[in-house]
Amino acid sequence: MGLALLCAHFEGFVKLAANYYIIFISSQNLKMSELQMNFVTMYFQEKLSLCSGTNKISVYCNLLQEFLDKYSNLNFKMHYTQDKPIIKTGGNPSSVVFKEILDSIGLDFSVYETKQNYIDADLLSNRHGIVHGEKVFITDNEFDDTLKNILEIMEIFRNQILDAAINKIYLKMSPT
Repeated sequence: MGLALLCAHFEGFVKLAANYYIIFISSQNLKMSELQMNFVTMYFQEKLSLCSGTNKISVYCNLLQEFLDKYSNLNFKMHYTQDKPIIKTGGNPSSVVFKEILDSIGLDFSVYETKQNYIDADLLSNRHGIVHGEKVFITDNEFDDTLKNILEIMEIFRNQILDAAINKIYLKMSPT
């Protein structure tokens, strides 16, 4: 039961923190041309997905023209609701999903590479087994170790977001 709660806490925190970071950036009234490309792509993601269903050059051309026309003057504005989050976890985020979230918001995943096993095996795999009725035996020490590591991952993530916000790493040319 504790692993299921820890997994839910991890997913909720990652999702909420990433979305709030984007909303923070959105509140800065920045032009698209001032932001790192991942945020520009995020903004145009829905329109870009329209291209996936066609091979018509006219669709690509119209989208590209709209992008070029608006890129310099358009403000980065994103809207978040719990029903329609900007960043989605797809349920319990594996290390692959977590990396994609970090890439989406322009943060470095390399600090988590040694922690991937805690996310994928110790947390997710064991959680899935428990909630699906399998006999999963975890000692108190194993749970404590997983708890410690997942909370550490969450703290690192929080610090990365705070550092990124304070140092404005979301800008194309971050201040030095």
